[in-house]
Amino acid sequence: MVGLAAALAALPWQVAPLVAVQGSDPVLCGYVYTRADGLEVRVEKGVRDDLVFTAVDASADAVELVTASFDSRRDLAAAAAAPGRTRLEGDLQTVDAGGALFAELAVVGGSLRVGRLTAEAGGASTTLQWAQDRLPAPLPRDVTAIYLNCAGDLVRPP
Repeated sequence: MVGLAAALAALPWQVAPLVAVQGSDPVLCGYVYTRADGLEVRVEKGVRDDLVFTAVDASADAVELVTASFDSRRDLAAAAAAPGRTRLEGDLQTVDAGGALFAELAVVGGSLRVGRLTAEAGGASTTLQWAQDRLPAPLPRDVTAIYLNCAGDLVRPP
C-alpha cells in the first residue's frame, strides 16, 4: 500500500468526485481536481431554482477549459466567485457540449489554461500570466461512478 500511496502523491493532479445533497436529493455533482501547488479546479453540474447549470470554478485569476466538444470561453460566462477564485457558468442542457463534457473529462481529459495576475516592477500595473496544463485521464472508475450516480439523480421530475 505504501507504494500506491507514494505513486498517487507523485501525480501532478489528484481527482475526487464532488457530490452535494439537499435533503436526500443531489443538487451538485462533478469532479474536483487538486494540484500539489494548491491549485483547485472544480467542474460542476448542479441545480439551482429548478434550473440545471454547468460551471468551472478555480482558485486562480482566470481559467479556460477545453475538451473535444467543450470550450469554456464559448460555452460559459463569468459568474460571481468567492474571493481568490474564478467562476464560469452556463446552461448547457440544449447543446452537445453539455452532454459530452463529463464523459470527455473522464475518458480523455482536457486542456486547462490557468491565469495568474503578477505585479510588474514597481507594482504600478499587473499582467495576466498564463500556464497550460493537461487534466488527467482516464479517471479512476470509482470517481466516475460516483459522478454518474449523482448526475443520474440530479435531473429528476419534481
